[in-house]
Amino acid sequence: MQQREKNNKGFNILELLVVLAIVGVISAVAYPNFSSWNKEREVRQSVARIATLIKNILIQTERGTFAYVQVLFDNSDSSNLVVTSKGMTMQSLATKINDGDDVWNTDSESRCNIATDDYWDTDLSTTSDEIKSNAYSLTFEGVTTNFPGGGIAEDKGAVCFARNGKFFEGAGTLAESSSIPYEFIYICKRTSAIEFCEVPYGGVSEDMEPTGDVEYLRRIHWGRFGHVSVSKYNEKDNVYFE
Repeated sequence: MQQREKNNKGFNILELLVVLAIVGVISAVAYPNFSSWNKEREVRQSVARIATLIKNILIQTERGTFAYVQVLFDNSDSSNLVVTSKGMTMQSLATKINDGDDVWNTDSESRCNIATDDYWDTDLSTTSDEIKSNAYSLTFEGVTTNFPGGGIAEDKGAVCFARNGKFFEGAGTLAESSSIPYEFIYICKRTSAIEFCEVPYGGVSEDMEPTGDVEYLRRIHWGRFGHVSVSKYNEKDNVYFE
């Protein structure tokens, strides 16, 4: 008995070309939206990780692990933003406070030190790994901040906290005169055309609008007692909102 011929047909060349054309059009339309979403997500996630680093080091002051802590923003590498937390133990701080000749007492503007590598206990080789593990560093390739960077004097800034807000200082680009700290830092997308976010350093506790091109601008806010929050810049209304 003769078998019935199977009616299996594949795509012919014309049908295949039509499918490929449709896929190409859909991809061309969707790619800009996907690319924009991906860049925005990168900035959003970076800001969330920075905010978490700040909160974590503040928690260590409440736990008594550290008496005085620093969050250092380093934009000196034109490709990366590095954010590092550091800490000083209660014993080290007490020693400084009880020594009348120590710069802690003679020059309060130097307390939030970013100039030397032997000031913070977490930088010392003699400090136990258990203590050091409570502070850490993050490197971000795809984002930048409102420090010019590129190895000039204004490429670093720090803010320092103590338990219950007893000490609250700034250093470098994150400080006004008398070590009064700025309470904001701005993060945006790093591109070949945007090496830093063109946002003024601003006052101690006020929002600043961009003065140049930025992409996906966000702001991290803190205060003497911590209270870390994150806001997104709405270009249309020139406002920040959480």
